[in-house]
Amino acid sequence: MKIQFFPICLIFILPHVLPAQDELSTIDNNNFESWNALEINYAPTEKLSMGLEAQLRLKSLGDTYNMSFLQLQAQYDLQPFLEIGVGLRNFDKLDDIGNRQGHEKYNRFYGYVQAKKSLERLDIRFRLQHQVRNQLNISENPKDNSRWRYKLSTIYNIPNWDLDPRLSVEFFMLDEFYSKEAYDKYRFSLGSKKRFSKSRSLSFKYLFEKNIGINGSKPYHILSLRYEYRFMRN
Repeated sequence: MKIQFFPICLIFILPHVLPAQDELSTIDNNNFESWNALEINYAPTEKLSMGLEAQLRLKSLGDTYNMSFLQLQAQYDLQPFLEIGVGLRNFDKLDDIGNRQGHEKYNRFYGYVQAKKSLERLDIRFRLQHQVRNQLNISENPKDNSRWRYKLSTIYNIPNWDLDPRLSVEFFMLDEFYSKEAYDKYRFSLGSKKRFSKSRSLSFKYLFEKNIGINGSKPYHILSLRYEYRFMRN
């Protein structure tokens, strides 16, 4: 049981270790979030995998509801170095800013292609994703948008160590494939994954997210926990 509690304790320590101490002392508590997810995966064939994810996102380290969603995803391995995938996310988001407040419903459709390469102990992946978001039950000025996302991620395999570091950086572009004016935000993450068996694992990470082009915008510091269960083929 102590082993299972270690990753949970570590994720609450990471945001205090990574940023400078002086910076953390000035951060508004509203700029913290916690993301908690349960993911179930099944691979009916060697190349095809399917997943169902439920996630709850809270503001201020669990004090206030922010968002929840269900997501379905399918991924197919075209080549040992190339993957493609599609998915649908249905989510509920609480809008507590402005004149029109309340719960908002959305659907997000997305597709991606991901290339991967292994260099001795280092695994490198680059993902290009396009997503389209549609607001539901709103006919006047819906908050629809589309984004392109570019994500570079790495995993370093440390000998005789279960918690291999995972590092990623992702850039978001609003409505356009590439334009300096279209950059919307970026996201940095650092974490790891603890495997308890072939079918069960727990991922934990710290994320730093910052909007671009918005005067006075503050960064978000996010703590993420994801429990994954994988059904094994007979």
